[in-house]
Amino acid sequence: AMNEFRYIVGVDESVQAGLSLWDAKIREYIELYYDGNRENAQDTDFYRCISKTTEITNNLIEKEDSFRGVIDDQGLLAAICLIQETSFLLDEELTDCLEIESLTNSPFNTIDFPVLEKRKGAATSLVEGIIRESREEGLPNILKLIPVPNAIEFYQGIGFEETDISGDMILEYNAASMFLLDLEQKRNSASFD
Repeated sequence: AMNEFRYIVGVDESVQAGLSLWDAKIREYIELYYDGNRENAQDTDFYRCISKTTEITNNLIEKEDSFRGVIDDQGLLAAICLIQETSFLLDEELTDCLEIESLTNSPFNTIDFPVLEKRKGAATSLVEGIIRESREEGLPNILKLIPVPNAIEFYQGIGFEETDISGDMILEYNAASMFLLDLEQKRNSASFD
């Protein structure tokens, strides 16, 4: 069955507690798996998680309302990002969109070692939550982001497409609907297994 996540808007206690746990886990994993030196983790998803967690923690107070996250079945923060309304040129027209920044999975979801806290599907669930929120709240229904190269494939799987603007990927309304439909079908078939 698919893992279930709870979508969170803004910074609440579970996000603050979650990020301090992430911080503790990052230190623990660096000691345990990388000889106490974070540089030994270079070029891993875990290393990218460390940088993004720092970015996110630095924005905690200032951009409180921009945070979106998901909490897993253990009550742990599993993925987080920032969103902001902005606009960009699409076919030479200024188009409103919702930009996703600094999306990262938790240290336990990115570490290449088996850890009990690992839960698959957190980032997917976070993007799903953002799409649903944008529709319910009447926010721009095009999502935009600049992925790190190794995440491009993940976003393509959701339906994001690369644009003419270097590095940008966008998820248009119809592609987002297909993605939601696909998740519904996966959930329904999982419950019959």
